[in-house]
Amino acid sequence: MGPGNKLPSPEGRQETKSGRELARFADVAMYEAAPNSQAERGEMVTPKVTVVHMTPNPLRVMAAAAQLYSGILVTDPNDVTEEQCRLWLADMTKTVLAAPLEFIDIHLFVEGVTRAFTHQMVRQRTAVYVQESQRFAVKRNAAREVAYPPSIAGLKEDHPMRVIWDRAVAQNSWAYNALVDGGVPAEDARGLLETNITTRIHYKTNLRNLVVEGGKRLCSQAQYEWKQFWREALEAIYRYGPDEDRWQQHLIVSLFKPVCYRTGKCEFMAATDRACRIRERVEAYHQAGVPSSNWSGIDPREALLEGAARLRPEHK
Repeated sequence: MGPGNKLPSPEGRQETKSGRELARFADVAMYEAAPNSQAERGEMVTPKVTVVHMTPNPLRVMAAAAQLYSGILVTDPNDVTEEQCRLWLADMTKTVLAAPLEFIDIHLFVEGVTRAFTHQMVRQRTAVYVQESQRFAVKRNAAREVAYPPSIAGLKEDHPMRVIWDRAVAQNSWAYNALVDGGVPAEDARGLLETNITTRIHYKTNLRNLVVEGGKRLCSQAQYEWKQFWREALEAIYRYGPDEDRWQQHLIVSLFKPVCYRTGKCEFMAATDRACRIRERVEAYHQAGVPSSNWSGIDPREALLEGAARLRPEHK
C-alpha cells in the first residue's frame, strides 16, 4: 500500500467471532482466485505446464489410422510395431495431408502465464480453452502475481527501472483491492490490472495443430514468454506416460521446431516482420534447394534467444 493511501470502509464486510473479516463481494459469482504457488514462496512467477491428458500409446494410435492409406485394417493400436510407427511418423511429416497426427489429442494445463500471452494463444482456432475468469476470480495477491518481462527480471531490486515497475504494480494492486473491497464488481475493477497479470488456462488441441502452432511460436518473431512456455510444455509432454512409451514421447517432442525447419524457408519476410539471426542463412539454403535436414552452421536456438528479434538487421 502506498504512503498516505487509506482503504475505504466497505459496507460489504462483516466481522466473524474470531475477528477475521469476510468480504461480501458485489457480485455473487465472484470468488477469490487460488494463489500462485511461486508467488507465495516469494519467487518470480513463470510459466508452468502440466499434461492433463494425452492420447495413450500416441504413435501407435496415429499409425493405426495411417495404415488404412495402404489398405491395412488395424483396430488395435497394439498390433502396430515400433518400426511402423517410426515410418508413418516420418511419412506424415513430409506431406500436408498429415491428418493421422490429429488422432493424437493433447490437453495442457498452463499457469503462471500472462494475459498478454493468452491473448495470443487463443488466436489458434484449432484448439479449445477454459481460462480463469477475471470477471469473477478476485486476484487478491495481484502485486505478487504480475510477471516480470525479461528486460526487467534481470535487474537488481534497486535499479531505477525495476523500482518504477514495482511501484506501479504495487499501486495498481492496492487500487484494485480497494475497489473490490469497496463493493466494485471484479469485472469492473479488473480494468486496473496489468497485462502481465498471470492467469491459468486449459488448452486442448491435437498434435498436428500443436506442431503448426509451435512452428510459429518457436520463431524469433514470438515474444520471449513463448520460449518459456515451450520449454515447460515439451518437457511435460516428454515426461508424460509410462517409461516404455518414452520413445514415442521423444519422437513427438522432436517435431517441434521453428517454422522454417518445417517449410525449408523463412515465413516472415514482410516489411513489418522483425529481424532474425538466422534468416539470411536459411534463405541461402532455400535458394540452393538444401532441405532443412541438411542445414549446417545454423543453430535453431539462435532465433530463440531473448531479444534476438529486437536487434537491428546490422546486428544479426
